[in-house]
Amino acid sequence: MDDGRENEIADVSFPIAGDLASLRRKARAFLTWARFDDITEKNFILALSEAANNVLDHSGVTGTLTMRYLEGRVVAEIHDGAGLLVDPEAGTKRPPVGSRRGYGLWLMRRLCDSVEILHGPGGSTVRLTMLLP
Repeated sequence: MDDGRENEIADVSFPIAGDLASLRRKARAFLTWARFDDITEKNFILALSEAANNVLDHSGVTGTLTMRYLEGRVVAEIHDGAGLLVDPEAGTKRPPVGSRRGYGLWLMRRLCDSVEILHGPGGSTVRLTMLLP
Protein backbone atom coordinates (compact mmCIF):
# COMPACT_ATOMS: atom_id res chain seq x y z
CA MET A 1 0.00 0.00 0.00
CA ASP A 2 1.39 3.39 -0.99
CA ASP A 3 0.56 5.88 1.74
CA GLY A 4 2.90 8.57 0.40
CA ARG A 5 5.61 8.12 3.02
CA GLU A 6 8.19 6.67 0.62
CA ASN A 7 8.53 9.92 -1.29
CA GLU A 8 8.48 12.20 1.72
CA ILE A 9 11.71 13.80 2.89
CA ALA A 10 11.71 15.79 6.11
CA ASP A 11 14.70 17.11 7.97
CA VAL A 12 14.99 18.64 11.45
CA SER A 13 17.95 19.44 13.70
CA PHE A 14 18.15 19.91 17.45
CA PRO A 15 21.12 20.99 19.57
CA ILE A 16 22.59 18.52 22.05
CA ALA A 17 23.50 20.75 24.96
CA GLY A 18 22.39 19.03 28.15
CA ASP A 19 18.60 18.79 28.29
CA LEU A 20 18.18 15.24 27.05
CA ALA A 21 14.54 15.02 28.21
CA SER A 22 13.65 17.90 25.90
CA LEU A 23 15.66 16.32 23.09
CA ARG A 24 13.77 13.04 23.52
CA ARG A 25 10.41 14.87 23.46
CA LYS A 26 11.34 16.66 20.21
CA ALA A 27 12.57 13.42 18.65
CA ARG A 28 9.40 11.59 19.69
CA ALA A 29 7.25 14.36 18.16
CA PHE A 30 9.20 14.04 14.91
CA LEU A 31 8.61 10.27 14.89
CA THR A 32 4.81 10.62 15.08
CA TRP A 33 4.59 10.43 11.32
CA ALA A 34 6.60 7.17 11.24
CA ARG A 35 3.80 5.23 12.93
CA PHE A 36 6.22 2.93 14.71
CA ASP A 37 4.77 0.50 17.22
CA ASP A 38 5.41 1.46 20.84
CA ILE A 39 8.44 -0.81 21.31
CA THR A 40 10.17 0.28 18.09
CA GLU A 41 9.67 3.96 18.93
CA LYS A 42 11.00 3.49 22.47
CA ASN A 43 14.02 1.56 21.16
CA PHE A 44 14.86 4.31 18.67
CA ILE A 45 14.45 7.06 21.27
CA LEU A 46 16.62 5.11 23.73
CA ALA A 47 19.34 4.62 21.09
CA LEU A 48 19.47 8.26 20.02
CA SER A 49 19.34 9.41 23.64
CA GLU A 50 22.30 7.17 24.45
CA ALA A 51 24.21 8.58 21.47
CA ALA A 52 23.43 12.16 22.55
CA ASN A 53 24.49 11.34 26.10
CA ASN A 54 27.79 10.00 24.73
CA VAL A 55 28.37 13.37 23.04
CA LEU A 56 27.94 15.14 26.37
CA ASP A 57 29.96 12.59 28.37
CA HIS A 58 32.87 11.97 26.03
CA SER A 59 33.34 14.75 23.49
CA GLY A 60 33.62 17.79 25.74
CA VAL A 61 31.56 19.79 23.24
CA THR A 62 27.91 20.19 22.36
CA GLY A 63 26.50 18.40 19.34
CA THR A 64 23.60 18.18 16.96
CA LEU A 65 20.85 15.63 16.40
CA THR A 66 19.54 15.67 12.83
CA MET A 67 16.55 13.50 11.93
CA ARG A 68 15.08 12.79 8.52
CA TYR A 69 12.72 10.51 6.67
CA LEU A 70 14.30 8.91 3.62
CA GLU A 71 12.93 6.21 1.32
CA GLY A 72 11.28 3.87 3.80
CA ARG A 73 13.39 4.66 6.84
CA VAL A 74 14.05 7.19 9.56
CA VAL A 75 17.64 8.32 10.06
CA ALA A 76 19.01 10.05 13.16
CA GLU A 77 22.52 11.50 12.97
CA ILE A 78 24.19 12.46 16.21
CA HIS A 79 27.20 14.68 15.49
CA ASP A 80 29.91 16.27 17.58
CA GLY A 81 32.81 18.43 16.47
CA ALA A 82 35.39 16.86 18.78
CA GLY A 83 35.80 13.82 16.55
CA LEU A 84 36.96 11.45 19.29
CA LEU A 85 34.86 8.50 18.08
CA VAL A 86 36.98 7.08 15.27
CA ASP A 87 36.43 3.30 15.32
CA PRO A 88 33.68 2.31 12.85
CA GLU A 89 33.44 -1.07 14.60
CA ALA A 90 32.92 0.33 18.11
CA GLY A 91 30.12 -1.47 19.91
CA THR A 92 30.11 -4.57 17.75
CA LYS A 93 31.31 -6.70 20.67
CA ARG A 94 29.63 -6.95 24.04
CA PRO A 95 31.58 -5.19 26.81
CA PRO A 96 33.34 -7.49 29.30
CA VAL A 97 31.22 -8.83 32.16
CA GLY A 98 31.30 -6.38 35.04
CA SER A 99 32.29 -3.43 32.88
CA ARG A 100 30.72 -0.16 34.00
CA ARG A 101 31.11 1.50 30.59
CA GLY A 102 30.99 0.58 26.94
CA TYR A 103 27.38 -0.52 26.65
CA GLY A 104 26.02 2.49 24.73
CA LEU A 105 27.12 1.69 21.19
CA TRP A 106 26.61 -2.03 21.79
CA LEU A 107 23.03 -1.30 22.85
CA MET A 108 22.42 1.04 19.89
CA ARG A 109 23.50 -1.72 17.51
CA ARG A 110 20.91 -4.05 19.05
CA LEU A 111 18.05 -1.55 19.07
CA CYS A 112 18.36 -0.10 15.54
CA ASP A 113 18.19 -1.64 12.08
CA SER A 114 21.53 -0.04 11.22
CA VAL A 115 24.27 1.87 13.05
CA GLU A 116 27.15 3.59 11.29
CA ILE A 117 30.05 5.48 12.84
CA LEU A 118 31.47 8.16 10.57
CA HIS A 119 34.58 10.21 11.24
CA GLY A 120 36.04 13.11 9.32
CA PRO A 121 37.69 16.49 9.69
CA GLY A 122 34.41 17.98 10.97
CA GLY A 123 34.05 15.50 13.82
CA SER A 124 32.27 12.22 14.52
CA THR A 125 28.75 11.15 13.60
CA VAL A 126 26.72 8.18 14.76
CA ARG A 127 24.02 7.41 12.18
CA LEU A 128 21.07 5.38 13.50
CA THR A 129 18.53 3.97 11.07
CA MET A 130 15.12 2.43 11.66
CA LEU A 131 13.04 1.00 8.83
CA LEU A 132 9.50 2.30 8.53
CA PRO A 133 6.69 -0.25 9.08
